Order: sequence, then structure tokens, then C-alpha cells
Amino acid sequence: MRYRRVLAVVGLLFLAACGGQTATPTAVSGNDQAKPLTKVTIAMPYVPNIQFAPFYLAKTQGYYEAEGLDVTFDYQYETDSVQRVANGSVQFGMAGGDSVLLARAQGLPIMTVVTISQRSPIVFYSKAELNIKTPADLKGKSVGIPGRFGASYIGLLALMYSNSLQESDLNIQEIGFAQVQALSEDKVQVASGYGNNEPIQLAEAGVKLNIIRVSDSFALTSDGLIVSENLIKEQPTVVMSFVKATLKGMSETIADPTQAFNSSLREIPELQAADDSTKALQQKVLAKTIGYWQSDLTAKYGLGFTDQATWQATHDFLRQQNILKQDVAVGESFVNGFIATP
Repeated sequence: MRYRRVLAVVGLLFLAACGGQTATPTAVSGNDQAKPLTKVTIAMPYVPNIQFAPFYLAKTQGYYEAEGLDVTFDYQYETDSVQRVANGSVQFGMAGGDSVLLARAQGLPIMTVVTISQRSPIVFYSKAELNIKTPADLKGKSVGIPGRFGASYIGLLALMYSNSLQESDLNIQEIGFAQVQALSEDKVQVASGYGNNEPIQLAEAGVKLNIIRVSDSFALTSDGLIVSENLIKEQPTVVMSFVKATLKGMSETIADPTQAFNSSLREIPELQAADDSTKALQQKVLAKTIGYWQSDLTAKYGLGFTDQATWQATHDFLRQQNILKQDVAVGESFVNGFIATP
């Protein structure tokens, strides 16, 4: 395994510094021989969840500490992590590629350094007896989404875009984050969700489903690890250390999901206290999530690889939809220099 020539890449990419705080080195108290750790914070996009197992494993197994980092998981600002990363109030965050492109169009200097999910996890599911199996079958159907915002809406637009469907072809209903209940109670015929979440819950409840995957129709960018250009320019070793430890956590989660699950429990108090059936369900969520981290490209280029072609397709789709109001330099929106090749 070898690391790419990150410092050279960084030097070429970044010519100007931005404002904001940087990661802060601190000494570990009570031990004069201890290696000083650099405190960094990652803004998490959601409450503590087993889908973040690589991060939890990296922390509980001491991989971050071995890289000289003292990592805090911040769950308080899930809705504005892009802004917080851009202004430097946190060092790391998670966001979809579409969010990164939209942010850069607004002048926010953030980049993706790791692509976590190699394909969009957004799916549209329906009860099997309705026989809704293809995008064309969505015509005339009620489709429940949280609202006209976020990943589900972008996923629906991409699905329609790639299958020549118009919003007027569907009966789109904004139902908030109650998709499972809405579908279970037949309030909508189709609901949006994540392939590693809601369909698993319904299957556990005995509901047979047909699932339409956005990724089968369109190569939409998905979630990734984001940082500011300023952090890359001023502290590239911090970025590299965080990425290295996180990807080690991801690799070991893939290799031994049970160990990763158990190691993650201390970071997810509610799950640690849950009954066995809930834990079993969440183990299935983790198993499904692991599949999204891997692809032919990651086998060739390494976990966390970001694909230029996928980003360009997403950029062009967002421009066509007029969601992205101006062109963005796609090649400057991500960097693969911090990941390791197999």
C-alpha cells in the first residue's frame, strides 16, 4: 500500500488561504511521555448510528490517537456541517457531492477527501402487491418524500431525469420523515428512503417490498468526508492522519462487522441499552451499509475513492435542473490524494 504524493498535490491545488480555526495541538495531561494529540472535531450528519461504525471503531481501537489525533464527534449541528467546515469551526464533516458542488458555487471553500458511499443509497420502495417495479411504474402513483429538499428529493429528481419523467407524472407528497409509517398505513403508495435503513425495517416487520434504486438509473454522487481548503493547505498531515485512521476503521469494519458493531456500542448508548432484536436489526443495517462503501473502483484505487465521472454527471444534472446556478470546477471539488491505493 502506498500513499499518493499528497503534499505536492496540495501545493498545486491551493494558492490562497482562507479564514477559520485550525486543529489545535494539546498535550495529554498526567503523562510527560505521552505524545501530544491534536484536537479535531467532526460534525456528524445524524444522531449516533451504527452507519458511522468506521469512525467509532477508529476511536475505540485507538487509531486516531495513534495518528496523533483527539477526535470529538459533534452531533449538535447536523444541518449546517457544510457551513461549519467551511468557516473552520469544525475540521471535518460529512456531506453529499451535490452539497459540495452547491457550496462551492456559493463560494464556500470545501472539498471531499473521502467518498464514503460509492453509489447513492436512495431508494423508492412500495408494497409488493402494488407491482411497482420500474421507474416507469411510478407514473400516477403517490410518492412520499420528506420534502422538496435534501438527498431524497435530489435522488427523485435524478431518477426522473434519467427516465424522462416529469414531476407532473407523479403525485409527489411531502410527508416529513415518516416514510415507514406512511407506507405501512397506505397513506402513500411509494416512499423514499435509504437502502440500508427503511426497507430493512419494513422487511423485519414482514412487509414484502419492491425497491427501485436511484443508482440503477443514475450515477449520483453520495456522502463523503469533507474538509476546508484552508485545513488542507495549512495542516495536510492532520487531514491525512484523520483519513488514514478512518479508512483503517472502514477496512476493519468490512473485514469483521461483528467486532465493529460491538466496538461501536460505547459510542451509541441507546443501542448499547437496546434489546437483542433491536441490536440484530442494526447489525443488518451495518451489513447493508458496508456494501455501499465498496465498488470496482475502490478495489482498484482504494476505499474512499472519488470518481470524477460520477461528479461530472452529477454536476451536469444539477445544472440541467437549474439547482446549480452556475458551473463549478468539478476537478477542484474533491481530491483523492489522501487515500491509499491497495
